[in-house]
Amino acid sequence: MKKINIKNIELNIDMISILELKNKNNKIVIDIDGTKYINEEVPKNKAIIYINENYEKKDVTFDIKAISNEIFEKYKPIVTGTICKIKPLNNWQKIIGMNAENMLYFDHQSDGIEIFEDKVLEDYGWQAIALEINYRTISDFIEESCSGTLLCYDNEIQFNGFALIDDIEETREQVKGFIIKKAKENIKDELIELDDSDVIEALEFFDIKV
Repeated sequence: MKKINIKNIELNIDMISILELKNKNNKIVIDIDGTKYINEEVPKNKAIIYINENYEKKDVTFDIKAISNEIFEKYKPIVTGTICKIKPLNNWQKIIGMNAENMLYFDHQSDGIEIFEDKVLEDYGWQAIALEINYRTISDFIEESCSGTLLCYDNEIQFNGFALIDDIEETREQVKGFIIKKAKENIKDELIELDDSDVIEALEFFDIKV
């Protein structure tokens, strides 16, 4: 998984395509790579850093600096020629909300990871607890082994961020395999009480024979 620390990101946005918009109502989305999606669908695995659902361009406005300051007010824009430089960090809390629909999980600085937004993976995570495998262990595996993006804010004192997955089916399969392997190791190390009802249920859920 690709880890991106938003603290270090500056994006150079070419404003010409926005300046040339003809319609008054447009949907503008920009992802963490600086790619603009104007009236287009955005891939669900792309981390969004800006969204305007209904941008109304004034036909008489051709001032790039004025348009940039209007659109990117919360990003403290700096305009040079046709390029607008923005720092996504300035709108980090809003960016988290922009991606809530597609994120697999949010890693909170105080609460950690409380839930996987995908129901299948959430079922895996819930059952894995009885096998001495917590959400942090699973998320560490996802970040190390699965394809996707972890967009975070990390200043070495505090950390929070969210994960977007490229292929959910592949990730489910990888996570299930990891849990089964880790559970067998925990059984071997005698970390699991095999006569516990929750353990028995989890072993049956993952079809682990002991």
